[in-house]
Amino acid sequence: MPLMDKIKLPKPGLRNKKTALSVFFCILLFELIGRPNPLFACSAAIICMKETVHYSYKIGVDRLIGTLLGGIVGLGFLLLKNNLALLTTQSVIGGLGILIVIYLCNLFNKSDASVISSIVFLAIVIGVSEKPPFLYALDRMMDTFIGIIIALLVNIGIYPMKEEDKPSGSDT
Repeated sequence: MPLMDKIKLPKPGLRNKKTALSVFFCILLFELIGRPNPLFACSAAIICMKETVHYSYKIGVDRLIGTLLGGIVGLGFLLLKNNLALLTTQSVIGGLGILIVIYLCNLFNKSDASVISSIVFLAIVIGVSEKPPFLYALDRMMDTFIGIIIALLVNIGIYPMKEEDKPSGSDT
């Protein structure tokens, strides 16, 4: 008897399939509209695909707020960079910017958004782009928004699970 006949592997769960489908739609949309690099959209879709539509929506809102905060602070740092001698090294920009981004997330009672806010900030201030800072920041925010919307649409459109249907301890 072959070894593969003895191994019983579980089938991918619904959330796994919905996440893969969301990534597929993000990449497909970017290909269709000729938009480069769907990484941020795909990341947002992966992060926002949760067990229930309600939880996906909550995570999506937090992610969008975090993206906006990180984008705005990152843009501010890029615009100040040429005018302040203190902001000449990436280490100073990165450390100070992360301090401000996390502080703002906590100040606005959105601590769940601090991770994505920090990542977006760093992508903007450390990321290499030939675009002007405002357009680069806007692109990162738009890409994230696209990923959130796609994840929500997939989660709403394909066997949406409600809070009361969710088995306790389930995450797949």
